Amino acid sequence: MYKLTAFPKEVPLRDGSTVTLRPLSQSDTEALSSFFGRVSEHDRYFLKDDVRSPKVIARWTSELDFDRALPLVAVDNGNIVANAVLLRSRHGAFRSVAGLRVVVDAGSRQRGVGTALMKELCDIAADAELERVTAEFIVGVQDDAIAASERLGFLRSGTVHELVRDEDGRPHDLAIMSLPLGKWYEWWQF
Repeated sequence: MYKLTAFPKEVPLRDGSTVTLRPLSQSDTEALSSFFGRVSEHDRYFLKDDVRSPKVIARWTSELDFDRALPLVAVDNGNIVANAVLLRSRHGAFRSVAGLRVVVDAGSRQRGVGTALMKELCDIAADAELERVTAEFIVGVQDDAIAASERLGFLRSGTVHELVRDEDGRPHDLAIMSLPLGKWYEWWQF
């Protein structure tokens, strides 16, 4: 089980403001739905789930299992402005690895909100003695997220050429990013 005693947590951002980071709760259904409603159709197109579906949002907030999926939200002035999740398998070959996904409201980008969420989730994964965190980003679409992950110590482990297509049918590469934890992560924090 992850240690979540540090939350809620106020985190300073690049522009001098702060946001509150905390785990998603069962009472966040309406706020999470509102957040994803503000995410552009273009950005939603590249998400793996239909985040405009009330059933999807209701399932995420009612079936919380932090041992499998640890969702954190960033709250600014009472509104969710970003959502990130650490996804983990508890058995088999992938039990020492967690996947990371992050979505930031367009109005909150370039402030460090996504980076703060990614760092918190990586810290939690390191504290849980996982060996690695991975993330997948679409080249040419999610370049800011790629850059943010690289600043946190992620390495580009591979690229799948022209794996996904945008709304207009143009192909995009998928960058597979990987963050070794343990000593690498400790040293990277200096």
